[in-house]
Amino acid sequence: MTANGVSEMTKDFDREYGLTELLSTSVLDDLWAEVQKVAPVVVVMLLPDGTPYYPKDSLSPEEAATIGRILHRERLDSLKTFRSAQSRITILPITHELETIGYLVLRYEKDGDRSSCPVVPLGCFLLKVLNHLIICNYKNQLTAGLHEHVVKESYDQLKEKAALLEKSERKYRRLAESLEIEVEKKTQKIKETQARLMQQEKMVSIGQLAAGVAHEINNPMGFISSNLNTLEGYEKDIGSLIQEYRLLVSGIKKGAMSSEEDRAAILETLDRIVALEKDMDIDFILDDVPNLIKECQEGAERIKRIVIDLKNFAHPGKQKLEYVDINRNLNSTLNIVWNELKYKATVTKEYGDLPQVQCYPQQLNQVFMNILVNAAQAIEKQGEINITTRALEDGKVEITISDTGSGIPKENLSKIFDPFFTTKEVGKGTGLGLNVAYNIIKKHEGTIDVQSEVGKGTTFTIRIPVG
Repeated sequence: MTANGVSEMTKDFDREYGLTELLSTSVLDDLWAEVQKVAPVVVVMLLPDGTPYYPKDSLSPEEAATIGRILHRERLDSLKTFRSAQSRITILPITHELETIGYLVLRYEKDGDRSSCPVVPLGCFLLKVLNHLIICNYKNQLTAGLHEHVVKESYDQLKEKAALLEKSERKYRRLAESLEIEVEKKTQKIKETQARLMQQEKMVSIGQLAAGVAHEINNPMGFISSNLNTLEGYEKDIGSLIQEYRLLVSGIKKGAMSSEEDRAAILETLDRIVALEKDMDIDFILDDVPNLIKECQEGAERIKRIVIDLKNFAHPGKQKLEYVDINRNLNSTLNIVWNELKYKATVTKEYGDLPQVQCYPQQLNQVFMNILVNAAQAIEKQGEINITTRALEDGKVEITISDTGSGIPKENLSKIFDPFFTTKEVGKGTGLGLNVAYNIIKKHEGTIDVQSEVGKGTTFTIRIPVG
């Protein structure tokens, strides 16, 4: 719509409506007829200047002139009664939107029975009825006027408006597309930042555990090295013994056709073999070698398992879900953190029969490790760590890790999952371990809850859907 059109519409709707527009004489005919049945009064409607509106001939010229002078002389804003030669006249102003748009006049005989004609209550009642009719008609006038203006809008104006709307729509569509692209970029950046943060926290954890892991590797390496040194000594002794056996075999082969001297040499070789076997304790060596080999194999397997678990833990992991055995993941994590736990706590495992769980296994391992290390650090001298798993009826699995450590003060319970919150000494904690754990469990659409009592210990309960 053009500016002029808007201006004209505004002008039309802002204009004042008069009494003749707001009250139809056909409605007044019925109303006046009913009034005459109940009261001996003459009711007249006047325009603001005193001109009779309805009915036009109800007042005598003298009464009309008197009322005209009164309205010209005074501003009536409330009910007022006047006397004429023959009658009493009560005038009530009719207002609309704080403006007087006419007057309601009630005339009754001066000598009539006042009690049979309650003029003032009747006038007030009629005024309320008229005001109600005026308001209804006013709303109808506005509605009709609005409808008329809408209908009269030209096709070109509507087409212009449609073109503007289409242009605006294209603009906002492009804006929405650019915003969507930007949101995707920001979302991807946030995901990458979270992944880096999780990996950094994981590497920090591994760094803190490095000495313990090295110790766990050094232990089997120590007895493997010792056993190999023993086996080296056995190999030299057995080598010497085998050399004597070869001399014996060679002498026997010759002795079949030889002299007494050859037979004497064979006997001498036998004596040396017996003495050598006794000296080296051949029976002990033969018993000990299988044990040494078995210990070396077990130590090598232990190192292999630690290295595999460490590699799986440190690796960023596949960015896709896998079905895994949670109990096996817990064992793998225990293998990594064992050096942190074994000197502080007795670990009890109560594993339930669990279904395969669809998850990000490396990330769950990190959750388990963070909680287990915290449990060990909360135990001052010697305590217990209990790990239980079970399948729930609602399609979830539950992992509970509890300790008998120092516990968490009540005022800190609501903060432990906040980033960078830590009660450890500077250099001993990043404040990200439990925050990372919380975000990982949330990513799995699971929950992680904590219960703790100072001096008694802490319990973490994790629930994640099977898939």
